Amino acid sequence: MTRMETSRVREVLALHIGSLREQASHLNEDNFEQMERDLRAMERSVREARSLIEGLPHRNQK
Repeated sequence: MTRMETSRVREVLALHIGSLREQASHLNEDNFEQMERDLRAMERSVREARSLIEGLPHRNQK
């Protein structure tokens, strides 16, 4: 990947991480219905971030 592509990928990942942090800060154990909705939104954000990462060309490091 070029430097510009890498920069854009990092920017998009940072947006996903920021979204997850924001969603996590709203979790409230007093309202289970709202917590369930928030957790579903977080799961979507994680899936989107994972999809982005899985699409990147990288080597498996073990």
